[in-house]
Amino acid sequence: MTQIDASAPPRKVQLEDIPVKPGMTKEELAVVFDVADHPTNERSAIALDLYFNALVYANNQGLSLEKTSCLLGIFKATHEKSMAERMTIEKSFGFFKLLALQSSVHRPPYSLGILNFAEMKDMTEYALSTYFRYYKLYQYAFTDLVRMDIRPATPILETPGANAFESLGVAYPKEEWAEKQKELAEKAAEAKARAEEEAAAIEEAEREALLKAEYEAAIPSEVTTKVQEALVASMEAMREQLEEKFAAQEEALLAKIAALEAK
Repeated sequence: MTQIDASAPPRKVQLEDIPVKPGMTKEELAVVFDVADHPTNERSAIALDLYFNALVYANNQGLSLEKTSCLLGIFKATHEKSMAERMTIEKSFGFFKLLALQSSVHRPPYSLGILNFAEMKDMTEYALSTYFRYYKLYQYAFTDLVRMDIRPATPILETPGANAFESLGVAYPKEEWAEKQKELAEKAAEAKARAEEEAAAIEEAEREALLKAEYEAAIPSEVTTKVQEALVASMEAMREQLEEKFAAQEEALLAKIAALEAK
């Protein structure tokens, strides 16, 4: 069997390694392909016939166990993918050819030359005369039936009432309508401008508050304490000066009043 580097990237489509042996019976093949329920399951029975006929073909062609396993893997992968994805026959055959090609050209790790060109050609002709010849029947058997119930419905037509539209008698003249539209547009523009100004003012206030907070946070606590103490002392001195000034003014005022009373 051909060996490839385990660290190399895998082939485009990995094939399942089907365990086969000489003189393999149909029941043994059913166990390998997990269709042992073929006596009661019609789909399993059809799939088993497909795989067993492919096994008989491989034996008649004198293929080795490795090549037989590869052939069965190609049929299994093609059938399962085609039915699961509801492929057209063209897409299904294209996928089959891809698997056949990557199994007949030896370019590891992308493809392995398990089958030679003649064997690949014969296998393709066999697939065309069997599986793809009855592809529509396989689709019918393996595709779930989809039912669609269509019920005709009577259309409901609604007509506007008598007062749905205003009378043309209360409609605006063309010039007045244009003037009103212009007025509405101007009001909308003014409202938009006010909203933008308010948003800009709010943004500026937030920016100033942020700068102030950052500035205050950057000042060391010792400096802040000293500034506050100096400010308190300055305010206290200012208060004392004002009190002395007010007292002097009051004394002068009282002296003037006394002088006036003495006259």
